[in-house]
Amino acid sequence: MKKLLSASIAMGTIALFAFAIISENTYESNVYAAPTNIPQENQQGQTVSDGIKVEFGVPSKVYATELTPVKIKVTDANSGANLSHVDWAIVVKDPHGNVVYKTTTGHSHVGIMDFNVAFPIGGENIVSLTSSSIGSKMMGMDVPLMARTHTMTSGSPMTFEKDAENNFGSRTFEYPVYVLPQKQTRVLDGSEKGTTVNVELATSSNEIIAGQPTTLLLTVTQPNGEMLTHPDALVSVRKGTYKVSSSAEAGDPMMPMNGAYHGHVGQMSYTATFPSAGNYVVNVDLNSLPVSNYQFGHASARFNVLVSDSSGETAATMKTAANHVDILGLESPFYSPNGINVKTGTTLTFDNVDGNFHTVTSGTPESGPDGKFDSGLLASGQSFDVKLDKSGTYNYFCTIHTTMLGTVTVS
Repeated sequence: MKKLLSASIAMGTIALFAFAIISENTYESNVYAAPTNIPQENQQGQTVSDGIKVEFGVPSKVYATELTPVKIKVTDANSGANLSHVDWAIVVKDPHGNVVYKTTTGHSHVGIMDFNVAFPIGGENIVSLTSSSIGSKMMGMDVPLMARTHTMTSGSPMTFEKDAENNFGSRTFEYPVYVLPQKQTRVLDGSEKGTTVNVELATSSNEIIAGQPTTLLLTVTQPNGEMLTHPDALVSVRKGTYKVSSSAEAGDPMMPMNGAYHGHVGQMSYTATFPSAGNYVVNVDLNSLPVSNYQFGHASARFNVLVSDSSGETAATMKTAANHVDILGLESPFYSPNGINVKTGTTLTFDNVDGNFHTVTSGTPESGPDGKFDSGLLASGQSFDVKLDKSGTYNYFCTIHTTMLGTVTVS
């Protein structure tokens, strides 16, 4: 036994290396050595557009699959006051251009639109947001003064009489969010009384892809953050009732006797090929050994790992056939295509692919409907056909969301 312990200690000495522990999410901008596939930490962002300022913020470090707070605020750039009654449309796209989050119409009474989203894969994700004001008209009717967009210099939407109206129209902004690969941390109670141990499961891959080998890194540290030497780990991976792999049975409750992952300096790696996309559960049973620099006894952790079905493939986009327009919603370009050219006598079909009610109404928000065509209210999934027999340019808009504009040119 003494020879075994001596050999184990010697192996631990040989295997020592430097390891930096990355802190948990924080809104502070801490400097650290980022992985080469992530260009930088996230910074607080703000954009000024013709007197309107949008502030955007996420934590400085964001990890894939981790629910992440996103903070957005729209203010008057000159006074700094929030804007009341602002509509929002938000779209989040992953590095491949796939939509992973999308609102229909969000609304904020005080110019703040916060939400939480889990970015599924690492790399540069894009958050696109369109903010729109509420003017004096909606669906041809007067909007009550208190429901219109104001610059809240008075500090409250309820004292709107003191505040100037601010019908700024519609503005679209895009912000990159740099997402680190999946990483999860657990703080576990050890079987030894009064002890705890930190366990982290991480991968260096931005995306775990079904059918491709992926290495997961298990790191075990003491409560003070120092590496825990010579832990043993039994690992099993499953999806539902299907087990991808599993270590041997422990054989002894105090020390696995039939083979285990071992971290001379607290790190162990596990490489596996996940056969299909979906959520996998990684179970880890840990033991400290007599030669470990911290005695916690036994502890167990459970991690969830998200596996994608493909890499680099953009999601199927909506194919716009000739004479067909998709109603996208509040986010620019509102309609796809936003401007379309057709021949006289063409029947043009508008499809509401958004999750909200919209209209397709000829005219402009300023002058109102001109009576040439009007879809009325279109629920999600409904369509509207219009046949245009006269050449010319037809402007149209949504009478509910008056910043949604489009044109049809007939020749």
